[in-house]
Amino acid sequence: MTRYRELDSGFDRYQFTTSPSTLGERATNFWVAQLAAMDASFMGRPNDALLYFPIVTLPPKVLPDPEHYRTADARDWIIDQAKNHQIVMINEAHHLPQTRLLTISLLKPLHDAGFHYLALETLRNDGKNPMPSGYPETGTGEYTREPVMADLVREALRLGYTLVPYEASEAEFAQAAIREHAQAHNLATFLSAHPDARLLVHAGYAHIAKTDAVMISGANAMATDLIMATHARVLSVDQTELIPMSTASQAAVDAKSRLVRAFLASGPVVFLDRNNGTAWSSKPEAYDASVLLPPSPAEVLRPDWLSLGGIRRKVYVGADGCADRFPCLIQAIMIGQSPRAIAADQFVVLYPSEGRAPLFLRDGAYRLRYTTSQGQVVVERRIDVPHGLGELPPARKP
Repeated sequence: MTRYRELDSGFDRYQFTTSPSTLGERATNFWVAQLAAMDASFMGRPNDALLYFPIVTLPPKVLPDPEHYRTADARDWIIDQAKNHQIVMINEAHHLPQTRLLTISLLKPLHDAGFHYLALETLRNDGKNPMPSGYPETGTGEYTREPVMADLVREALRLGYTLVPYEASEAEFAQAAIREHAQAHNLATFLSAHPDARLLVHAGYAHIAKTDAVMISGANAMATDLIMATHARVLSVDQTELIPMSTASQAAVDAKSRLVRAFLASGPVVFLDRNNGTAWSSKPEAYDASVLLPPSPAEVLRPDWLSLGGIRRKVYVGADGCADRFPCLIQAIMIGQSPRAIAADQFVVLYPSEGRAPLFLRDGAYRLRYTTSQGQVVVERRIDVPHGLGELPPARKP
């Protein structure tokens, strides 16, 4: 971790954690694999993340079936349920940007419904503005280095959300109980100062568990402590229990794949009881609903869900700017933003053929940058979206 933290560049971190020598260290492989997965997602290779660190979750013993449950669009269900809650909590798997799409889709409707505050676990919380420039930079937070999370933050600011940092201090990370309590205390302090605030919280994994039915290293989760302190009405929505892309257990793969096929899920869905309309949860004492995400197609480098539901266009830029020096990082950075700004999109090209994969960009003007593994910028030029788009020709079969 000391060596890792000395590397400021995300590209350098990716090369360090995914190198065979680093991954080959048996004593640290479990931890390095998690970092490699996260770095792969940051570098625009989300499907690689599960190769490095498969999600270790077994399916519940009893899963919903089409005879007793029907599916509903998770976004629509959450919007409807939010009417009766002061706080909506949604979790993510940190190395899977796909678990950020639902929150992005909820930003506008929830803001229209009166949720004007967005609490993000990822934000740096040191008493200073985590975004003095008005957009995510490398110092804004750990997970905001990933372009989909950065897009979530940019969209929230565009809509008028006030961002609420609430992470525990570095000293409070030593024990789970201290960290969870500190997070809850920080949010409770905010709510005490803003008693009428309606709050959207985006956190990781079990932090959003509402009771001690789910604990973190033997400690109450943040949401559990927060509810005990404030008695706020919290809607907790889990996205991490039913991710169908897990390869950690064949039982998990088979069960979750059957679930996708049985319900023909093409987007994030919840399961509603056909008799009484209540939502199904993998852990009903802890979460109000479990969301099933469609599988990410493993056969492509950059899956279409990176369009964020059609908000971003596919932009084929090619790998010519890499000058045959691979791996090569291709980035699109918004015109007018600093060198430390998080790219609107980026991906590392390992082989020339991967240059046929697209960037996914909102309309606007960008600096298109090609950087070698040694940190040398080979080419930098302006690109305007949607003007100048072009499809690369299909690769010829050998």
